[in-house]
Amino acid sequence: MIKYLLVLMYSYSSFAAFPLIDVKNVYGEFLDDKGQAYAEKAFYVIPKAKIKHEDITLTFNRKNKSLLIQDPSTSVELDFDFSFLNVFKAFAFTGLHVKSDEKIFFVDSEKLDLFIEPKKYEIEEFYIQTDVNNIPTGDDEDITILDGLILNGLLKFSKLNFRDFDFEFFEDLSLENPQMVSEVDSLLEKRKKLNIPMVVRRANFELKEGKLAGIALIDSYINLWFRLNGDVKANEENTNITITITRAKLGIFSIKSTVLNLVKNLKLSNVTVSGNKIIVDLSSIILGRGGNGQQALK
Repeated sequence: MIKYLLVLMYSYSSFAAFPLIDVKNVYGEFLDDKGQAYAEKAFYVIPKAKIKHEDITLTFNRKNKSLLIQDPSTSVELDFDFSFLNVFKAFAFTGLHVKSDEKIFFVDSEKLDLFIEPKKYEIEEFYIQTDVNNIPTGDDEDITILDGLILNGLLKFSKLNFRDFDFEFFEDLSLENPQMVSEVDSLLEKRKKLNIPMVVRRANFELKEGKLAGIALIDSYINLWFRLNGDVKANEENTNITITITRAKLGIFSIKSTVLNLVKNLKLSNVTVSGNKIIVDLSSIILGRGGNGQQALK
């Protein structure tokens, strides 16, 4: 569903305003290259068409590169390349809502479950938004959702659960903070003793004119605030995002190199780490390599 909406937004939003989309109460799952989702209502406007659905079923198949959208009276099958899902073994979502008007685009969800081997990440009250109300644009000046996110974006969630940090995390933290090895060892001893899941709470990350600033509480036995600063920019084609980490702290610890190694060790197919830069390849989502043509309309 998100793939479909993003392709629509990027393909048809070369204007100073976003297209209109309102999709309510979506829930579904993806497993073994196939997935299915259900939505209470959906409304979206594309060139020469205004479409409204109720009681929607979405079936997506990575192997066949197809997305089937059905309601009780309509069936539309679309060609899509779901290669951007290669990063996930499986995922599920509950209470997902996607909405945009001319100046605001947001996605929120009651719960997201992501499986990135070998870990499962459970996210509660996820919210991402871009607001271009206060960004001046000329009548002929284009702005995309990605432009809006970089100029004025927001990402937050109330809670993130996952298994725990691997021992490599503490090794990297010791290497980055050689003057505080005993303090790192103290955290590691707590990990060995308690063996409880890691919890991240009250995450709030903002992007203002390409400047990233964020904070989150790393809870469980660590109980330290994580702070992050960086620069974010997109390439001219809006198919790559480069995130340059300028500062990262976990309480008293420097954690910039440790964070970069964490991202690298995830081995995400669309993400690379070079020096202090994280490069995200969005081409398979934005360009929709399988195409966005309509195969059938019944």
